[in-house]
Amino acid sequence: MKRIKNSHLITVCFFSVYSIFALGQSEYKSDYQNGLQEIIVTAQKRPESMQDAPIAMSVMTSSQLEMQAITDVGGLEGGIIPSLRVMPIGSTPSNLIISIRGNAPSDVSEVTRDGSVGIYLDGVYLARSHGFGLELADLERIEVLRGPQGTLFGRNSIGGAVSLVSKKPSGNLGFKQVLSIGRFNELRSVSRLDLPEMAKVKIKLDYLHSERDGWVNNTAPGQADYNAYNKDGGKLSVNWQARDHVAIDYSYDNSSVEMSQRYMQFYKDNLGSFSQERERLSETRLPVAPLKPTVVEQQGHSATVTWIASDQLTIKSISAVRNLKEDSQNNYAGVLYFNGLLDLSLMEQDQYSQELQLIGRSERTDWVAGLYYLKEDVNKFLQDSFSLDIFGIFGPQLSAIDPPSTFDALGSGATLPPRIVDAEARSRAAYGQASWKPDGFGERLELTLGGRYTEDKKVASRFETSLSQSRQDYENLDSSMALQYQWQDDLSTYLKWGTAYKAGGVNTRSGSFGAFEKEVAETWEIGLKSEFWDHRARVNVAVFTTDYEDMQLDFSDPVMVTLVETINASETVEVSGAEMDIAVSPMSGLLLGLSYTYLDSDMPLQPNPLNGGALKQFFVPLTPQHAGSITLDYAFEPRSYGALALHIDMTSTDHYSYVPFGEQRTDAYSLLNARLELGDINLGGSGGGVFKASIWAKNLLDEAYVVYAFAVGEPAVSVAQAFGAPRTMGLDISYTF
Repeated sequence: MKRIKNSHLITVCFFSVYSIFALGQSEYKSDYQNGLQEIIVTAQKRPESMQDAPIAMSVMTSSQLEMQAITDVGGLEGGIIPSLRVMPIGSTPSNLIISIRGNAPSDVSEVTRDGSVGIYLDGVYLARSHGFGLELADLERIEVLRGPQGTLFGRNSIGGAVSLVSKKPSGNLGFKQVLSIGRFNELRSVSRLDLPEMAKVKIKLDYLHSERDGWVNNTAPGQADYNAYNKDGGKLSVNWQARDHVAIDYSYDNSSVEMSQRYMQFYKDNLGSFSQERERLSETRLPVAPLKPTVVEQQGHSATVTWIASDQLTIKSISAVRNLKEDSQNNYAGVLYFNGLLDLSLMEQDQYSQELQLIGRSERTDWVAGLYYLKEDVNKFLQDSFSLDIFGIFGPQLSAIDPPSTFDALGSGATLPPRIVDAEARSRAAYGQASWKPDGFGERLELTLGGRYTEDKKVASRFETSLSQSRQDYENLDSSMALQYQWQDDLSTYLKWGTAYKAGGVNTRSGSFGAFEKEVAETWEIGLKSEFWDHRARVNVAVFTTDYEDMQLDFSDPVMVTLVETINASETVEVSGAEMDIAVSPMSGLLLGLSYTYLDSDMPLQPNPLNGGALKQFFVPLTPQHAGSITLDYAFEPRSYGALALHIDMTSTDHYSYVPFGEQRTDAYSLLNARLELGDINLGGSGGGVFKASIWAKNLLDEAYVVYAFAVGEPAVSVAQAFGAPRTMGLDISYTF
């Protein structure tokens, strides 16, 4: 079992230290960057400095996102934020499993269950993870809030919350065009137009297109290659200052994503139908037909009305309507059940959400209160077929079946009928939080108390050979408390306690269609936030322990592996750990960053109801014991021909479980990325705009690393694995005026 590659981290540490001294000897005496920039966040529903909030969080600014070429949630897959793990699910390429500090459902394609991390786009909760493959337009920052966020962010945030914040229109005429090319015929175009303010209205238009060929060649003529994609998206952003104290922000986004699934290889083939495929392949083991991309289309309208009623009170309304459609066509090419399983599904989801916030402050108190409502309707059609005759029943072994036949689970001629699922979810909540600075402590002591009451109603039906129905009602009261003390202006510590819960539901792959109950997380956390050396150094540390009651666990039926049951753990599951984030700017233009996370999970044996209550080993997925990242950014002294900037980052991840059950395939890996940028190239004189050119490389060392794996059957007849992308390099050119 491979351990974390400390040698890579040591190499980068040495390079970082060497760079400090080497660059420090430079003749350049730039003064355009002095110290660390203050980062303003809205983690507590109001603007404040990241260093003032008693929350463990990681923030990526727009410049960091640009330098690291992160354009969507999937761009965080490499582990640049060590506590945040992003993993593709095998069945749907644009569907991502998101985890913070461990614990995530293994099958987020199930429309009747929820994730463990709340994802918010400009304050709007995204109920389904199926569309996370979309490109995001002009982000101002990404806030990753670590640990349960039940009070302010509600249900399904037991691991934490990710807030994606877009830039607003500037009101000044401006245009930006970015063109990027790279390996595997990668092409990306970003067009951005900011219109001048008229009648107190500001408008911004964004359009994005990106495409790439697959890096696993499908030898079947005319069929898609694995890992290919084609993405288009546009966004309209409007800001209207309707009155002196009333502003309305409206946005409309529309995107279409075509993605071929990840290629699944045999880590183990215990039946001997294929040889083991331990190394990353660039070509399929046999021609795979049919194979078409999964198509995900989504659009959304959101309107935020902000009324500054007085210096002490702001009232905000956030309304949103979103629609998501997914046409999924995946072919597992023999790695599942030893035939070419063809997984076809059609899904459509509609959601409406409304949130009302009251944000107030007095001499010693900051507070927020709100009401929240979410309505979600989903329907899904699923049909399993097979496209390759491994056993030679319909012809010579390894012969293609065209058209594909309906999937025969037992080889008995009894085929599985299509599955039709309809689901509805309604959620209502009321919440409040107040921070109070009592007399007698020089305004250095702050006590924060919060609570949220939630009611959830879920209705689901499944039709296969007969109709099955399920109805669940849940309610929960989440609470939080934080005690923070400001020892000095730039040094504070806090003690925090909080709870959050994930709604229950029903697994549509279950034979019984029985419901599982809610899951509750409780966390204790101690944190330190500090800045020193004249704001050139920042050190933030958090130590925590989280108990999960009734954790939702999945496992396959040992007889019928196509059936997946979800139960609630009978024993408490504990995840403890420590996190550290360091940023240092030892000289003008140089910024070094280090992030590290340690996680320790304790999963007691759980009784298996499908095997007479026999104790079974489960795992807490996406919980590497060690994970870290190192970044180096250096902006050279600007010259007459432009400004040169260098970015290097390395992430290193210990091995971890990808799924909570079955035989485990684990991996540890390190990824190195780099970017060299020449900006402020003025080719047209004053007012003519500026150019910028960048060369970049991802996975520079061409690490063959595993991003997803699972066992088929119990005991396993095979263990499948999917690799991450090989080394890619490219060129970006942008023009801005």
